[in-house]
Amino acid sequence: MTEFSQGPALWQTVAAIVIFAAAYICILIERWDRMYTALGGGLLMIVLGIIPIGKAVTTYANWHVLLLLMSLFVIAGLFQKTGLISYASSHIIRKFRMQPFTLLVSLSLLAAASSALWDGLLAIAVIVPLLLKSTKMMKLSPVPFLISVLLSAHIGGMATLMGNLSNRLVGQSIPISAAQMLAKLGPLSLILLIVVYVILWGVYGRSMVIAETSKRELLSLQPASYLTQDRLFLIGGSLTTGLTLLTLLLQGVLGWKASYIAASGALLLFLLGYKQWVYLIKQKDVQTAWQVVKDSQFLFFFGLFVMVGGLAYAGFTGFVAARGLELSQGSVPFLTNLLLWLTAFGSAMMDAIPYTAAMIPVVKDMGKEILNYSSHTAAIPMWWSLLAGTAIGSGVTLLSSTANMYAAVLAEQEGGGLTQRNYVIVAAPISLLLCIIATIYFNMFLL
Repeated sequence: MTEFSQGPALWQTVAAIVIFAAAYICILIERWDRMYTALGGGLLMIVLGIIPIGKAVTTYANWHVLLLLMSLFVIAGLFQKTGLISYASSHIIRKFRMQPFTLLVSLSLLAAASSALWDGLLAIAVIVPLLLKSTKMMKLSPVPFLISVLLSAHIGGMATLMGNLSNRLVGQSIPISAAQMLAKLGPLSLILLIVVYVILWGVYGRSMVIAETSKRELLSLQPASYLTQDRLFLIGGSLTTGLTLLTLLLQGVLGWKASYIAASGALLLFLLGYKQWVYLIKQKDVQTAWQVVKDSQFLFFFGLFVMVGGLAYAGFTGFVAARGLELSQGSVPFLTNLLLWLTAFGSAMMDAIPYTAAMIPVVKDMGKEILNYSSHTAAIPMWWSLLAGTAIGSGVTLLSSTANMYAAVLAEQEGGGLTQRNYVIVAAPISLLLCIIATIYFNMFLL
């Protein structure tokens, strides 16, 4: 088992922990620009030799994820110019008779189902722009809606083999069937979703009231008035975005990379709206171009991936897992419960994907070496706890998953409202309760 043995000296490992913790706190308190904080932390790890620059750039800076996020940002930004999101939002608000909490639960269940069937990030990319536009029309804060949708996406994705990348990584590592996962974790997912909606009703339900003036304003506007007058861009942008999303849904069957699919869609939309880009080039508007790069958060994600990679390369996750094994003394129930909480905490502190990737070989070792089983399938409850802990921990902060960070970027485009502080103050206590409920569920039904 790897534990502080991949190359860095002990002082570099300690430095990696300090740098990550300091950057994490700075991002949480939002006193400085998070892009410069994350990028500075990543560069500092490279300069101090904590992680080789080759490893940082080729292994830990996941370029496919970065390209996917950048492309989705471009697609979301350009597609909004068609007016179709506002058009659909207007219809949805009328359909639900201007009942905000009903809309919240409906969009959240849609996010949970979409995450379970396809992918959490794709669900967020489709639903969040619609959510933001709807709340803006109703003149309500998007924060409770975003908290509900993000938590639902993670919890819903926990129940199926294709639900999120962490599940797929585990599914590729051990022989777990989709039916087996759904049977074991599906009921837990449903219980946790109900708990989330009950709590959010208690916190926000009574305050979600649309002012009478806003109601009259919404009813007076015709949905078609939101559509752009540029019919070529409207039709072309709609077809391009729809085809891109459809291809992303079928990527598993087609065998194509999601990042290349999204990049192709973004390029087509970019060409359809070429006039504004030609104008920017002619004006030599460098400031606007730099603002677009900043808004995409490409450099923020790059710096964050490098910092998380520095922790993994330094063996920090291996060290935590090794101490957990020592505490368990080979007890499967104790180890399962411990792994659930360690995974929830670890996923909350860093992106769940690299954390899951680092923990898979550790859990395999637990099943084979510590438990003395010929096959790691005999230690299946530990895999369930890894998946449940990842799903719960991913919702704790905006930094806990790529989907959360992407939603924050989209929210910032629409005028803000979603900050680390107002997200964590609600999502973190809910996640703590969900972890307690998951522990009870494990001990009653899975151990």
